[in-house]
Amino acid sequence: MDNFRIESLQINEIGPFQYLKIDFPVKKDPDKAEIHILTGENGTGKSTILEVLIYASALKQDNSNIYKKTWNAKYSFIIEDSEKGLFKFPASQSQFQELSIRMRKYLLDEELERDIVFFAYAGYRRVANIKITGVQEMLDFPLDKANDFTNSINPQNLIQWLVNIQTRELIVKGKGDTAKAKQYRSTIEIIENALGEIIESEVKFDLEEEPLGIKIKVDGQSLNFDQLPDGLKSMVSWMGDLLMRMDRLKWVNNTPVLERNFILLLDEIEVHLHPAWQRKILPVVQKLFKNAQIFISTHSPFVVGSVDGAWVHRFIKKDGYSVLAGEPILSEDAKSYDYILEEIFGVKERFGVDVERKLAEFQSLKKEILKNPETAVPVRFRKLIGELMNQNSVEIESIIGMELRQLKRLTNQDFSVAEI
Repeated sequence: MDNFRIESLQINEIGPFQYLKIDFPVKKDPDKAEIHILTGENGTGKSTILEVLIYASALKQDNSNIYKKTWNAKYSFIIEDSEKGLFKFPASQSQFQELSIRMRKYLLDEELERDIVFFAYAGYRRVANIKITGVQEMLDFPLDKANDFTNSINPQNLIQWLVNIQTRELIVKGKGDTAKAKQYRSTIEIIENALGEIIESEVKFDLEEEPLGIKIKVDGQSLNFDQLPDGLKSMVSWMGDLLMRMDRLKWVNNTPVLERNFILLLDEIEVHLHPAWQRKILPVVQKLFKNAQIFISTHSPFVVGSVDGAWVHRFIKKDGYSVLAGEPILSEDAKSYDYILEEIFGVKERFGVDVERKLAEFQSLKKEILKNPETAVPVRFRKLIGELMNQNSVEIESIIGMELRQLKRLTNQDFSVAEI
């Protein structure tokens, strides 16, 4: 059976969208996850699209605001999948209630073997101190709140799972079952290696006896979970939570966890990450889960520019509604951040607000001088040259120097700094 994937989405009058039809092209590299990046200014509906995809998965409980809004018959959305056909969002309250029953049954059916699962994570949220009282079975269902952006992460469960895994590893190792011990260890190494690649440091999860719990070692420094830097804590939280849930779920076959087919929705997970880490997180995830379909909203040019072969969907406001800015763009990690800022985010400015204002004024006065080269050079123009050249910026000095040389050729006037 081919992997499940969402091919397209239609939205009618939900959030900032009057009507939206968005296609999700297939990936180019079979050995990497299929990634769709949603970009656009605040209010263009990036998070709304992620929410709609979650609701349509039939994995979301019936407490959603969007659900309540869609009781009106004019609101609707459609998700298309080649194998399972069209999923049409119910347009009446009775249909809504029927779907809610189906969703609750799916959520609560712990015996059901899964072949496709949806997971949703947002940026890091603060958590309280974590205390483990002992090795104990985890009784909660692995899909509990798995598709709730604001509550999907439970660090208490993650640390308990890590304690359990490492305890089992020690038990079977003591019994001489090295193969099974290696299997337990490899589960944890997936997270350790992924995090280590992102932050370019060695990361290890170590079981501590007194008090019982997990220490995270970063380049040999031993830290509790709540002592981690915010960015690392964020990545440990959602990446660890994802692998924990996948490891604990009942699946239809014995496919290794990293080769599973699932849908992953990430809402601005670059929050609290240094740009150096923003550049590395998506390529690592793309290689790690090659059969996943990933949808991510972001404001970060470092995230967009970091990955090769992802589809970038740009949204803009038009006549009060959010619309696509054009066809999806296939990302290339060879593109510069200047290119990404201008072409994808629409940011043409390269310097701070005050310097950009002065550069714009400089260009305006330069045009006036070129129109009337015989008139005296405005005092303000010479003052601007001095202010810009005194920014202690090689880039600005180069730009202004080139402009002044061009002016001298065209007007036969000397605008050198010495004259200012």
